[in-house]
Amino acid sequence: MSAIETVLIGAAFVLVATLWVTLYPRPRLQLTERGFFDRDLRLGWIGWDEIEGAYPPSVQDVEGLRLLVRPGARLQRKLRERSDAEATDDGAYELRLDLSETDISPVELLQEVLSRSGPSSEDPRGAATGNT
Repeated sequence: MSAIETVLIGAAFVLVATLWVTLYPRPRLQLTERGFFDRDLRLGWIGWDEIEGAYPPSVQDVEGLRLLVRPGARLQRKLRERSDAEATDDGAYELRLDLSETDISPVELLQEVLSRSGPSSEDPRGAATGNT
């Protein structure tokens, strides 16, 4: 095979891969029985058992939702590497999910979090939690 044939095959592969990514983009936010995965957070899967609560959408978070997360070892290691993630006094982290350009609204995700975290109660900061 000549060099020109190799370049043409490589270029064809790049063209097909680029068209595939453009025409069939992967969803940014995935919800499953396991938990959820947000590509923008770059934290991997966050299990429902790691989510302690969620703050209802506010005027500032029209397209977002804030989650109170008590991470496991894997997620905690990833959060420590981030400069914008700070733990609260009790070891939980607060994450903001940007839900713009997704097919789920903040209210729908809030309902999903509350349904998976059991009976809800209010903590002093106003976060809906699953702890009783």
